[in-house]
Amino acid sequence: MLPLIGITSNNMKNPGSGAELSYNGWTYTNAVTRGGGLPILLPSLTDEAQLDALAERCDGFVFSGGIDVTPCCYGEMAHPLVGDTSLKLDRSQIGLLKRVIAARKPFLAICRGHQVLNVACGGTLYQDNSLHGGEVARHMVKDDRGDISHQVTIYPDSTLHTMFGDRIWINSYHHQSVHRLGDGLKITAVADDGIIEAVELVDYPYGLGIQWHPEAMLIAGDEMLPVFEGLIEAARK
Repeated sequence: MLPLIGITSNNMKNPGSGAELSYNGWTYTNAVTRGGGLPILLPSLTDEAQLDALAERCDGFVFSGGIDVTPCCYGEMAHPLVGDTSLKLDRSQIGLLKRVIAARKPFLAICRGHQVLNVACGGTLYQDNSLHGGEVARHMVKDDRGDISHQVTIYPDSTLHTMFGDRIWINSYHHQSVHRLGDGLKITAVADDGIIEAVELVDYPYGLGIQWHPEAMLIAGDEMLPVFEGLIEAARK
């Protein structure tokens, strides 16, 4: 039986009717199916019992990219450079991720999901990469989603290092990043300008946060497929 992989959704309003929609790009479902799993799109729920049920029913999870995390979720006021936010989306995904971790279910957290992971573990974010200090590269690239942008250094003794070695090229579509690291996390990849690009939960079956978009890089080639195959393999167990 194929492992059931829940993929978090984003919210938007129908331009015509104003009705709230749950959506996500096809690249996420494509990545999960190519990795050997069965994808299902998860709505943004805030009911405690419903979040419990989602965490129980799925074998693994992908926390997808999307809008900024509301700064109040990590105890800060919003900087003028913060983009669109949704407190409902934050409460849904942070609540679900805490339950997933408590159940020790495997997950992959991508871009916004990587930041949600850090916040769920008690960490904070740079509300804009320009606040990181020093000279920071342009991480919000406007090229095609699958195009590579810059390199990252991967630390030894990490899941990513077993897959890719010391250095890889990645794409880049984010203006926020991890600041104070959350509890139970370790940094596993950084950009040359010091921006944290990946984290992992310590002593956990498969709990990986990635700032880039591996699902979009699958458009151009298979280099990032091991990230999803690793998730599906962990979900089978």
